[in-house]
Amino acid sequence: MIKFGMLTNPSLEILNEIRDIHSMGFDFVEIGIEGPQGTPEILMKKKDQILKLVSRFDTFAIGHSSWWIDLGSDYEPVRQGWLEEAKRIIDVADMLGMPLLNFHANSPGMYGVSDRFEKIVLDNWIDGLKVLGDYSSKKLITIMLENMPPSGICRPKDFRYLMRGVPNLKLHLDIGHAFLAGGMDCIKKFLKFGSDIAHMHVHDNNGIMDEHLPLGKGKINFKIVAKILKKINYNGTITFEIFTSKEDAKKSMIYFKKLLEKS
Repeated sequence: MIKFGMLTNPSLEILNEIRDIHSMGFDFVEIGIEGPQGTPEILMKKKDQILKLVSRFDTFAIGHSSWWIDLGSDYEPVRQGWLEEAKRIIDVADMLGMPLLNFHANSPGMYGVSDRFEKIVLDNWIDGLKVLGDYSSKKLITIMLENMPPSGICRPKDFRYLMRGVPNLKLHLDIGHAFLAGGMDCIKKFLKFGSDIAHMHVHDNNGIMDEHLPLGKGKINFKIVAKILKKINYNGTITFEIFTSKEDAKKSMIYFKKLLEKS
């Protein structure tokens, strides 16, 4: 059975964010492990309070790392620095009992600069994700990679390449990002990953900017998304990553539940 959640706003106090998300009827909370209010240091300091609040949900918390972490950098000292920071984030996820933790497929040169340079970046990602996969497996955490939204470049083949290189890697499918990269066709291509999808982000946009709008306020056909999810028997988690307001996120959850019921 699909579980529905919401992402904490890392600019707001973490405990209040978790309380508010729970009060709105979501099944789980996705915790942003990033500053200014969700740094590893702050989350470690508030560990006991966070665990107490998370225990009120129907299911576990999910970890969400900063989008600007670059595990594919061709500047080796920079890449190694990000790997060490990623390990700290994994430690926090473990401390808070998170079985799922995402990183973002986000590196300069990752999408279409040149085939040779893109391969260097992708191979750096494979190397880094293997390191993090080994590190996280000892803590029973599954690492996920989230697709990012370069306009007009839909590259599910890159994720296939990464997953072949890192066998335990899972896809964190962001529907809004896929739409920006190639419209409904791109969303359909990513949904073909099926059981390799461990988690999803849902939000709307008009196909130009990553607006994180409520469902129905952009151009994404969520009826089609719901039908495909039914067809592939998706039973994972979905976060409504809507930035306009928490109330809009709740309304979007109710709307999407109805679409799933009708599919």
